[in-house]
Amino acid sequence: MKVPLLYHEDYKDYFFGPLHPFEPARFAKFVEIVESTDVLRNRFIIEEAHRATDEELSSVHTQDYISRVTELGMHGGRLSPDTPVRPGALEAARLIVGGTIKGLERAEETGYALNFGGLHHSGRDYGEGFCLFNDIAVGTALDVEKGKKVCIFDTDAHQGNGTMDIFYTSPEVLFISIHQDPRTLYPGRGYVHEIGKKEGQGFTVNIPLPPDADIADYIYAVDKVVIGVVEQFDPDVVIRNGGSDPHHSDTLTDLGLDMRGLEYLGKTGRELAERTGAKYLDLMLSGYGRRVVDGWIAIAKGAFDIDIPLPEDRILGRPGSPSKESLRKTVQEIKDVLRSYWSF
Repeated sequence: MKVPLLYHEDYKDYFFGPLHPFEPARFAKFVEIVESTDVLRNRFIIEEAHRATDEELSSVHTQDYISRVTELGMHGGRLSPDTPVRPGALEAARLIVGGTIKGLERAEETGYALNFGGLHHSGRDYGEGFCLFNDIAVGTALDVEKGKKVCIFDTDAHQGNGTMDIFYTSPEVLFISIHQDPRTLYPGRGYVHEIGKKEGQGFTVNIPLPPDADIADYIYAVDKVVIGVVEQFDPDVVIRNGGSDPHHSDTLTDLGLDMRGLEYLGKTGRELAERTGAKYLDLMLSGYGRRVVDGWIAIAKGAFDIDIPLPEDRILGRPGSPSKESLRKTVQEIKDVLRSYWSF
C-alpha cells in the first residue's frame, strides 16, 4: 500500500520574505523528486491537503489568538521578531494544519502517512519561531478527542516549546523532544526538569544534546530513554516531527548528524510505532541551508523503508562509537527525574 503524502501547491506561500531563512521552494522541490524518481513515485501517493477551519484550530488555539493572526495576515504585522504574518503565509499555515489532520486520518486507514508539517513553536495563544499555528498539536488534540493516546517524538534541533506547553498537563499525550542544548539555541526551553505538571507530570521528556552530537549520541539517548518510555506509554498513534536541521551543514544549528543520522531519525519514528502497534505520521518542515531537501529524502528513506541511496555526505561518527560523557550525565539526570513515572 502506498504512503499518502499530503501536499498543496499553496504550501509555497509559507513565506516570510526574501531575506528570511525559511525557504518555501523546499516543498515543490521534494514533490518534484518524488514524481521523477521511480522508487519514490511507487512508494508515495500525493493527496491534497485541506484548509483547516477555525473550529479545528480552536481545538488548541484560543479564539482571540486565531483572530489576532487573521488580523495580522490581513493588515500586516509580526507575532515575534522572526515571524511576520503575510496573507499567503496565513493561508498556507491553515493548509499545513489541514494536511496534518488529514495525514492522521489517512494513517488510521493505511498505517502510515507523511505531511510537510511540524510548526511546533506556536502555543495556545502565541506564535514564534516561524510558526503561526501548531499543526502537530491540532491533529493530536483531535485524535485525543477520539479517545486515542498519542506519542509525539520531536527530533527538530530546536525544542518544541509550543507543543510542550499545550500538552504540559495532559496524560494522554507523551511528548518527547530530543534537541540541541537549550543553553546554546533558540527557544531556550527543553531542560531535563521540564517534565509536565498536574496529571501530565512525567509525560514530557526532554533530552538536550550537546552541540556537535552525532549518530552515536542519538542512538545512546534513544536506547536508554526513548524506547522504554514509549513502550510503557503504549500509544495508539506516533507522530515524529522534525526536518533536516540536526544536519551538520544547517546554518541555524550546531548538531552533528550526517545523512545516515537523519535516516536514523525517520527509521526510529517508524520503529517506535511498530513496537507498539501504533499508527504513524511523519512530519518534515524544518531545515536551513542548501541540504534541506536532501535531508528530507534521508528522513523519508528511514521512515518508510525506501530502497534508495542516501544523498552524498561527509560521514560523521560511527553508530558504535562511545557517546559523549556530557550526554551520559544528562541521560542519568533524565532517569533520576522521571524514575517515579517510568521504569528504566
